[in-house]
Amino acid sequence: MAALVEVTALYDSDPDEVFASALQFDELLDAMSGLAVYEGLPPGTVAEEGKTYTVDVTFWGLIKMKGHVMHVEKLDKANRVLQSRESGNGITRWDHHLSVRPENTCARWVDRIVVEAGWQTPFVARFARFVYTRRHKHRQALEITRQILPA
Repeated sequence: MAALVEVTALYDSDPDEVFASALQFDELLDAMSGLAVYEGLPPGTVAEEGKTYTVDVTFWGLIKMKGHVMHVEKLDKANRVLQSRESGNGITRWDHHLSVRPENTCARWVDRIVVEAGWQTPFVARFARFVYTRRHKHRQALEITRQILPA
């Protein structure tokens, strides 16, 4: 059974600038520093629709996940939406829908991730909630909400 992880964050920034930063893999690498190291993403890489990126990810310097596949299925810059499909290492589905919308004078970033990993799904969902929350804390979000629901 799949799980839906939803993490939202409010930023005191322009929505277009927030979305542009979300497309920068260097920003991802910075937000994940101290937790994960990604091998296979050249510096300056920007998410592009239709592109597939295969990386090795090492968590906490101990757990290496080889061949994690990230496919950018949809990128709509005008509406500030990114849809990716990821998989690897026992995770059969990690569908990430990222959107940024204006909210008063701020930007609301919403991550919705559907995860499926067999019997490990509840653990993977908690890990996803932790990782995305940590990223938003690193980016200094004004507020963060998070939840896990059945998908």
